[in-house]
Amino acid sequence: MALLADPAAAVAEMPAAATTESGPATAPEALDYLERRGALIAALGAALGPRARADLLLDLAALSVGAALAPEARSYLDGLPQPGPEGLDAAQQRRRDRIMLAAWGVDGGTLSPPLPARRQIEAETGDWAERPVWRALALAREGEPQAAGAALSQLDPALDALAPALRAAVLPELLEAAIDAKLWEAAHGLAQRFDAHAELRGGSAYRFLLGRAAQAGGNPVMAFDSYAMAAGGSDAWAQRARLALIDLGRATGTLPPEDGAALLRQSWHLWRGDALEIATLERLAEVEHGRGETEAAIRALTEIQRRHGDSDAARDSGARLDEMVAELYARGGSGALPIGAFVAAHRRVSPDLMFRPGFAAQAEKLATRLYEIGATDAAAREYAALRDQLAVMRDLGLEPVPQARLDALRLAQAEALLRGGQTAQAAKALGTAPASAPDLRDRMAYLRARLSSAAGDGAGVIATRMDVPSESYRRLRATALFDRGDWAAARDDYLALWREAPARLGPAEAIRLLLSAHRAGDAALVDELLAELPRLARSPELAEIARSLAPVAPLALPIGQKSATDRMQDADEALRRLERVAKDG
Repeated sequence: MALLADPAAAVAEMPAAATTESGPATAPEALDYLERRGALIAALGAALGPRARADLLLDLAALSVGAALAPEARSYLDGLPQPGPEGLDAAQQRRRDRIMLAAWGVDGGTLSPPLPARRQIEAETGDWAERPVWRALALAREGEPQAAGAALSQLDPALDALAPALRAAVLPELLEAAIDAKLWEAAHGLAQRFDAHAELRGGSAYRFLLGRAAQAGGNPVMAFDSYAMAAGGSDAWAQRARLALIDLGRATGTLPPEDGAALLRQSWHLWRGDALEIATLERLAEVEHGRGETEAAIRALTEIQRRHGDSDAARDSGARLDEMVAELYARGGSGALPIGAFVAAHRRVSPDLMFRPGFAAQAEKLATRLYEIGATDAAAREYAALRDQLAVMRDLGLEPVPQARLDALRLAQAEALLRGGQTAQAAKALGTAPASAPDLRDRMAYLRARLSSAAGDGAGVIATRMDVPSESYRRLRATALFDRGDWAAARDDYLALWREAPARLGPAEAIRLLLSAHRAGDAALVDELLAELPRLARSPELAEIARSLAPVAPLALPIGQKSATDRMQDADEALRRLERVAKDG
């Protein structure tokens, strides 16, 4: 037959699938295999000497691989002795290598031969009728369809030399290589051979490859029909057909993303455990992310990491997984994702990700968001969980975690508890251990001062030491000094704050500054403050009462000194009352 220029014509000439079911013709073959295996095993039990046993093990391996039972063949080969004077001779070694290569051909390449297949084939010498088959298969598996195609034209004698089951095992892959190389004459010849094998006639492999040929020939309708018929099977070719259907639908725009995601999820449940599962999950992640379902995409990629952690696909998809996780938590941390949905998503994805390097930094965004919206108890729990998680990762050597990282989370947990009014729990969470990093020491000291203040321990606040006292701590210390009645020191602290940033001095602090100056006998400062009352007090009522502290000339007093003192005391009490109102507000 001449080489066809039109692939669609080649597709049309490929034989139609036989509609008759295979009869009992395979039963004698199965019976023959069982009888021969039983006889060989019996002879193996009685064999004397390592080479005699080696010959019988090789016979059993050859019998198994001839029946397309690659794992069984490898198990017999594993029992062979090593080459040497008392072990395998050169002829046995050559036979072992050829059987191992055939097992590699049958099992799809998952069991490797002693050498890379192509090198072994090229290194073989002597009469070896099967050589063209394994050479074409090796080229196809190495991703060289054109070179494989050139080898396909020499296959007829080599295929005839194979055992029927072995031939049936490699025919689909050879036909696929011919289709990839667009060698339609060779494809037609290989497809004709399918009809001689009951396990191939009308099966998933045939239908899938017919679809591949139709798609290569620009006939998507025929490709769709062929894939759809193949997809009903239960083998690897059927799974490939299901993926091809989805790919074709997406490429032609006839499959909505939500339908594609549903079909991929269904396909994943139908096929697990190998590279096809990985391919399914990769497509599912892509489709889910494309339709905005980032969490679902993360779960798909997480399954690759969990179920195929040692695979190249797991390593290759790791960066993409981290990108999607960062995207999800960035949306949650910014508030673009409602907090309820954010928490729910975290609960679903974190069990499989919690020990992944870098995940804790993303998960901390949830704790921060909870803290920002006032869910302090929940935030504290998240900070504590992250600290425990990182401590375990450090102990197991999964990720280098500096002590400062754990200290920062301890501080964050205590701050959340304190903000929620849980003073005792905050003190317990903070503990007594010092900070391990200089940049945390002042933060920890300030938190201890806040805890002292919340417990009414003004002395503890005043005794706090910081390398660079923050404005917040200085406000806290000034309050503690005022409450203790150390008017001069309180005046100095409040005054320093006022001089640095007058606008940031609150009404309550302005009142304390005025009272501290008054009680410390600093008349000049009181005068200065009274001049600033409209800005300081931010309230006409406060300003009016504060002015009652202004000195009054004796001649202008219509009442005695005692009345002036009473007036001062009344103003002082009013200011205290207003201070409490300002503080509570």
